[in-house]
Amino acid sequence: MGISERTAIRIKRLEIQGARNIAKKGLEALAADARASKARTGKAFMKELEAKAKKLATARPTEPALRNGLNIVLKEAQMAEGLGESQRAAVRAAKAYTAEMKSAIDEIARIGSKRIRNGDTVMTHCHSSSVMAVLKKAKADGRKFSVVCTETRPRFQGRMTAKELLRAKIPVTMIVDSAARRFMNNADLLLIGADAVTSEGFVINKIGTGQICLAAQEAKTMVGCTCETFKFDPITLAGDWEPIEVRDTKEIWAKPPKGLRMRNPAFDLTPPDLIDFLITEEGVISPFEAGIIMREKYA
Repeated sequence: MGISERTAIRIKRLEIQGARNIAKKGLEALAADARASKARTGKAFMKELEAKAKKLATARPTEPALRNGLNIVLKEAQMAEGLGESQRAAVRAAKAYTAEMKSAIDEIARIGSKRIRNGDTVMTHCHSSSVMAVLKKAKADGRKFSVVCTETRPRFQGRMTAKELLRAKIPVTMIVDSAARRFMNNADLLLIGADAVTSEGFVINKIGTGQICLAAQEAKTMVGCTCETFKFDPITLAGDWEPIEVRDTKEIWAKPPKGLRMRNPAFDLTPPDLIDFLITEEGVISPFEAGIIMREKYA
């Protein structure tokens, strides 16, 4: 079993979490396997690389940042001439993509931090590396604010958020997910991440995001979504639906009563009219502009 296969298993088991981290680890694994390949011809190498990329791409369905990166690596390797050059092209493309993701986060932090003012209360849901980058940059810029984070059932990713904020010395209060509406009236900004954005501007994020955005609309609280354009999903341009991962119900209740039916969707779709703006590395845009950027970047 190669590094790609082992990484795919870790992604599936949630040992690797976060859209950006999943993409980074997946591409690093594919690059490592490309370097270590024992294929004797370019054709054999591409067949091997495509099989490994497929395992990574299907480890979790709602991960366009990883899929987009894998497609770029395969395209660059396919265009190269000869076995050795195909291997080198795959490694270069993987490194370039992960470097671009890092610079995108830095730019999102720079842009997004300006939306946080002194005295603000910011609400978050789940754990997002780009949201954390924005909050830390605002702190580094000298602004004083506090954060309310949900615990984010059933995997409690909000605990990761709370711990990271405490390490950054940012005041944080954790609440149960169902208390979001109760606390929304005192929030100045709801800041969420995204695992995917469709061509119509729908944001796919941790389950419960849509309900919290509805509460924000009711309370007239601004909603911002931090999202690298790598997470814009070009399959939706062609009419495909963004796949929504449904996970094992044991995450909800390990030993439920016999006969009980349960469902455990990992994500939900939040319509663009519930989100005031997207903060991307290309600037602050309306969700309705996502399709335009998607065509320019991936079509």
